[in-house]
Amino acid sequence: MKTTYKNLVYSLVLAMVLGLSSCSDDFLQTVPTDAVSTDIALGSTENMMLAINGIHRTLYAQNPEIIRFYAGEQYMIPMAEFAAGDALHSAAGNGWFRTVAQWTSHTDATSNDVTYPWWYYYNIIGSANNIINAAESLQMSDDLHNILGQAYTYRAWAHFNLVRFFAKAYMIGDPDTDLGVPIMLATEPPYEGLARNTVTEVYNQIKTDLTDAITHFADASPRADISHLNVDVAKGIAARVYLTIGEWANAAKYANEAREEYSLMSEAQFKAGFNTVDNPEWMWGSKVITDQTAYFWSYFYYTSNNFNGSQNRSNPKFMNHKLYDMMSETDYRRDLILKDCPSTFSAWDKGENAGRYASKEEYDAAVKTYRGIIGNSSTHNMVPYLHIKLQQSDGATITPMDVIHMRAAEMYLIEAEALARQGGKDAEAQSVLYDLVSVRDEGYTKSTNTGQALVNEILTQRRIELFLEGHRWFDMLRNDETLDLAGSGANPDLYLEGMYEDKPSMNDRWIFRIPQRELNANPNMVQND
Repeated sequence: MKTTYKNLVYSLVLAMVLGLSSCSDDFLQTVPTDAVSTDIALGSTENMMLAINGIHRTLYAQNPEIIRFYAGEQYMIPMAEFAAGDALHSAAGNGWFRTVAQWTSHTDATSNDVTYPWWYYYNIIGSANNIINAAESLQMSDDLHNILGQAYTYRAWAHFNLVRFFAKAYMIGDPDTDLGVPIMLATEPPYEGLARNTVTEVYNQIKTDLTDAITHFADASPRADISHLNVDVAKGIAARVYLTIGEWANAAKYANEAREEYSLMSEAQFKAGFNTVDNPEWMWGSKVITDQTAYFWSYFYYTSNNFNGSQNRSNPKFMNHKLYDMMSETDYRRDLILKDCPSTFSAWDKGENAGRYASKEEYDAAVKTYRGIIGNSSTHNMVPYLHIKLQQSDGATITPMDVIHMRAAEMYLIEAEALARQGGKDAEAQSVLYDLVSVRDEGYTKSTNTGQALVNEILTQRRIELFLEGHRWFDMLRNDETLDLAGSGANPDLYLEGMYEDKPSMNDRWIFRIPQRELNANPNMVQND
């Protein structure tokens, strides 16, 4: 049974791709023009694939219809990192993500940082809905199975992200009664506003959509490239979902199946900058088309210390000092964190440089050496513990780099954690963890930890392995972790309230506020209190 709605955000990608959109002054009511109906526009698998390609592009392209300078996952990945305290800002810079780090934007219903994710993910859902519902009139084929597999996966993924941002985490609340987000399954008149479904209802719909996606992919044509979704990505998202809701057996199962066709990257590949979909470990990533770059609103602009932009030059990002200390000295991932990098914010004998250099000449030599390692310019600032995980492949430029969404290492970690949490499967979990970490750390020996100690070891490896890839916020939510940046290297004068936040079960500030514009337009919508 199809659901209708009025006031949720869904500026259709289909319309954007095929030139069918019309502008509207109402933030929550952008609909196609009457010139060409959706049924006609989606009347063939060829046009449906164009619409799918449009969804792919929204993951990395700017969209001027709502907030011009936000570009899909290129904005949302840093959003899920910079308030969580492993990837830290060194200075106020030009302001990007400062209020995220300070915990003042996602707690403000009028902020773009709540408005954008609400619009962005419901936009994807609306586009997927048009494809799914239009397919009812078409004859099934392997290409249509491919399209529907992708559409159902996108709808599940977008609902999953929304419910994690805008509702209490599944395992720390009462999901049967906690309010989640509206489930949207149609994009057609009479556009009646929807109330929020419970968290359980949202996750049940997500699981249903992923089951449908996996079923369609069984008979689907191959995906065109890694920007498209396939059965491995659908299973990878399922593994994330089941880990989030504590269905450990399913989490382990889907993670194992998702990673089967992918090899772990080598040390050289790991140190190459995380900037290309050609990496054999990547399962899903956006291959950014050069003429559709987001320029100074890209993932690398916010995160890479050699992107040639004012945010990077004025505000280099570094790793939480406490997390760095958790890495073994034989772990090559440690090489991507430049602990001894000089600070260019201080004189050679002051601040973080105090006592480190015998003379200005020695300091200048260190600056030159580290500029060579980082590949940045003389206008880029540097700090100790600066990371070089995400790198421009051609030096200090603004060349668009590819964006990672999923890779095999994450699946190893999900499988290991899900096994360790089941009880009685510690040995299996230890083996899966060893298969991953021994590749990264030649000195690593198979863990002898069991129970919660083993889970904690796996979670530490998640933090190290997936640093700056958009997972930390969600891991803190599902594991009910306190945010405490004491000893991290974070500047209290910069981070303010973001220095310490009680764990999510005791602190509703972890839940994003529903956008005020949605509340104003939809009488059935209620705020997170």
